[in-house]
Amino acid sequence: YYTSIPGSCNFETQDQEWTTECGLTQDPRDDFDWNISNSAVMGQTGPDIDHTPGRGQHFLYINSSAQKEGNIARIITTKPFPASLGVCRVRFWFWMFPSRQTGVLKV
Repeated sequence: YYTSIPGSCNFETQDQEWTTECGLTQDPRDDFDWNISNSAVMGQTGPDIDHTPGRGQHFLYINSSAQKEGNIARIITTKPFPASLGVCRVRFWFWMFPSRQTGVLKV
């Protein structure tokens, strides 16, 4: 259901094509960038699966292990999200590797 509504996106794209496919872009003013990977590459630090129906296995991630406190990784939407009956919703799934250095996710 969620993959067919306007504004929906998954990361089953080649390399950095997610920026075009999903209408997202890296913020040029942030401190580090987002990338695409899967659980096989990430090993113990990534989720086992993603929420893409079927054979989806890729997700957007940041590696914050080498970053300083206060550093920011930001993506920006380049497409407007259409409101439904006057209500706009953002739905996404996230996973944060449990660590004492884990920061904050802000939407």
